[in-house]
Formats: sequence, structure tokens, C-alpha cells
Amino acid sequence: MRAFLVRHWFLFILAAAVALTLIAPRVVGSLTDYLEPRPTIAVSMFLMAWTMPTRMLVQELRAPYASAWAVVLSYGLVPLIAWLLGSIAPGDVRIGLILVATAPCTLASAVLWTRMAGGNEAVALMTVMGTTFTSWFLTTAWLSALTGAEFSLDTSAMMQDLVLSLIVPVIVGQLLRLIPALAWVADHKKIALGVVSQCLVLAMVLKAGVSAGGKLQLAEGWDVPGIFLWSVVLAVALHLIALASGLFTSRWLGFDRGRQIAVGFSASQKTLQVSLMLYEQYFKDRYPFAVMSLLFYHVGQLLLDTIIAKRLADRDRRASPDEEIYDFHI
Repeated sequence: MRAFLVRHWFLFILAAAVALTLIAPRVVGSLTDYLEPRPTIAVSMFLMAWTMPTRMLVQELRAPYASAWAVVLSYGLVPLIAWLLGSIAPGDVRIGLILVATAPCTLASAVLWTRMAGGNEAVALMTVMGTTFTSWFLTTAWLSALTGAEFSLDTSAMMQDLVLSLIVPVIVGQLLRLIPALAWVADHKKIALGVVSQCLVLAMVLKAGVSAGGKLQLAEGWDVPGIFLWSVVLAVALHLIALASGLFTSRWLGFDRGRQIAVGFSASQKTLQVSLMLYEQYFKDRYPFAVMSLLFYHVGQLLLDTIIAKRLADRDRRASPDEEIYDFHI
């Protein structure tokens, strides 16, 4: 029993903490109020870049076909699937699914979960960059087409934020690997640094959960059980369909096993911060319960992908017992 708990500590903490954010958001909020999204994400990306062998990133830059395909799926197929699933659900759920699907790939967890599964993390990182730096245009275009909304986003400020939270940490992390002693630390402490990154991802999810929980407690006069059930079922379905599409289509295209895994995770994982920001700014008054789809998609992707990544890693380890597969003991 103890070994099971040690192995799956992240799952239990995430499930319990998210439940607490919905029941008592003020309690969790007192622990997460001091966290700022941008520096937290920047630290996570730095840790990922520092522990990533430079040759992996260079190889992907030379032939970025897998990451390009992941971007196509993330910003092409996934929004359409969300629109189709949302057509059978209440309006709040539909809007929430569209908000999730049109957000860029999540910054740190796509790389983390790809690494956990033994996939090519450079592909995941390139996908993060691709979806992030096209989000100012593609997210707005999809939302306008699927919801009829019109947006006025400060694209220059958004790009500056993205450079500071994504590109700069990656460059710094890779430059530190030029120093042999620091490269040795990153390579030999990869598991510990990965756990730190997981905790930062968890902290950001909880911060968003506090916001969602507070709004849910203030809402009245809605069919909460029905919307709750629709949100959970369709959010999970959307993520699993997107993940399966990435795995199977990349296999059909002939990508190797590591790239298949990376495409699956990075095409299906979405960032909560962007979708929650758009919800707050444009949709919360008319669709207050859309936030439920946002929350359950992102909690679901962490819970489900942890299990899936573990199974993929175990499967590859059995097939190639001498090959190193990163294990975060989650």
C-alpha cells in the first residue's frame, strides 16, 4: 500500500486539492494567492530546458515535422471536435469546451508528461512554441468563428509575455548546459527537478481552481448537477479523443515511437491560464458555468495523462529493458 501511494502521490494530491478548491476555495486561496502565473511558468520551462539534452532540440529543429503535425491537430482538429461535442450540450458547456480547445498547448506539463512516457520531449517543446506564438491569431479566429464573439487583444503585450515566460527560460536553460558541471547536475538530478516542475504545475491548476470554485459558490438558479455531469463527461471525452488522434495519426504518418507519444500529449493538452483569461474577460457574465468545462478538462488531462504516461513508459520498458525511461514515481 505504501509503495502504491508513493508511486501515485501526484494523483491523490491533485484530486484531493481540486475537490477542496470547489468546496472551500478561500482555504486553498490563502496558499495560492502569492503565486503569479508568468514567473511560475517561466521557472517550470527553465527546469525542463535545463534537463533537456541540447542534441534533442537541435534534431527536432532540423526536421520539425512531428511538432508541426501536433500544432495542426491542436489548432485544427481539436476545436472542431469541441464544437461537435458541444452541440449536444447546454450552452455553458459548449462555450467552455470551445474555450479549452482553442487555447494553445500547455507550457510545462506537455513536456513533463511526454518525458514521463518516454517520448521525445523536444517535439513537445516545439509544439508548445508553435501553438503559443500563433495563439494571438488562431485562438481569436476560432472563437470568433465558433461563438460569434469579437476580440480586441493586445497582441504585442501578449507576445512580450510569451517571450519572457517561454523563450528566455529555454535559452537560459540550454546555455547553462554549456557549463559541464551544471549539465552534470541537470542530468543526474532530472527526477528531482521534474518533481519540482510537477509541483509548480499543480500550484497553477489549484490557483485556477480557486477562482472557479469561488464563482461556482456565488452562482444561483442553475441546474448545477446537470451542467456538472455534462462538463465532466464531455471534457474527458474531448481530451481522450484528441490524445488518441495524436497517437494514431502520427503512427500512420510513420513517426517513431517517441514522436508519436509527444504528438499525442502536446496536441491534446491545453493551457488553463489562457482559456480562463478569455472566460473572465468575455464569457463569464453570459455563461458563468462555462468555467466548469475549463476546470475539468485541465484536471482531467493531468489525472488521465499521468496514468496513460505511466502505462506507455511501462510498456516501452518491457519492450526495451535496457533503454532509459524517465520515471517520476507519480
